[in-house]
Amino acid sequence: MKNTLKINFAERKIVMDREFSTRATNPFSPEYLKLQAVRADYPNFTVVRKTIKKNPHKETYKGLSYQYMEDYITTHEPRETRKAVLEEFYEKRLISQCHSQAFRYPVIKQWFLARYPEIAEFGIETKEETLLKPLKETA
Repeated sequence: MKNTLKINFAERKIVMDREFSTRATNPFSPEYLKLQAVRADYPNFTVVRKTIKKNPHKETYKGLSYQYMEDYITTHEPRETRKAVLEEFYEKRLISQCHSQAFRYPVIKQWFLARYPEIAEFGIETKEETLLKPLKETA
């Protein structure tokens, strides 16, 4: 069972994950019974639901798929180097198959962004572009 209920003695808290919390809302479930038993054992502890901390500074590139990378190389790379770069891309994808699932995409994404840094800047307006934008006319 992956859903958990833990007791944090230092902070005097009963911590449950999201799945356990959802299942504990049903009074006929085993999770509800476990929660009530722990609450009876530790009446002065507060019950909290564990939250995952999100990194607000994490850079994400939505839509940056293998197909997009291949299309970008095909359309933006000069004809002389296109074949060599595509072969390097395919080789990196083949080598990545040897790694675990978690390391496959990030390695290729890092290589692609290092080779084409303009992709990281795509969609970000510069200060000058913002100032030069025409104002909407009011009717």
